[in-house]
Amino acid sequence: MLMAMMVRPPLEADLTALTEIDSSYAKLHGLEPLLSEGALRFFGRTEHSFVAHPGQGAGAVGFVMAQAIWSGERPQVLVARIATDGTPGASEALVKALVKSAYDSGVYDLLCRVPQDDDSLRALLKHESFFEDPQVAYVRILGSRGVALTERAAGVSERG
Repeated sequence: MLMAMMVRPPLEADLTALTEIDSSYAKLHGLEPLLSEGALRFFGRTEHSFVAHPGQGAGAVGFVMAQAIWSGERPQVLVARIATDGTPGASEALVKALVKSAYDSGVYDLLCRVPQDDDSLRALLKHESFFEDPQVAYVRILGSRGVALTERAAGVSERG
């Protein structure tokens, strides 16, 4: 029997569990980790970030980190990452909480960046009426961190 998944805003006490989930997800998909103490504090204030846990007193099993941004024309919710430890129902609960928070705040455009190889998350988003944008994302990162990431990306594109 599946337990109901609970969703709540992130807390500083979640840092250890969430950074472990984030690190595993990043490694699995060839990404940089997203979460740090400062990032968790920031996303905790955005009203669009959530932590999934299977019940009272249970630890975090996943998260969505997102923020509202304003383009001058209309607001958007930009999703930085959705990641779980694989617990059934966690991703679904997080996406539903994200959509509800956006709708409740009057933000109707949601933009979610997802790794190409995260087939299960991509399928879930499509099931929840998200669709692939016809635009391709290009990223440039300045400084020494950018040099290493650019070299890594070039190696990936040569193999792919």
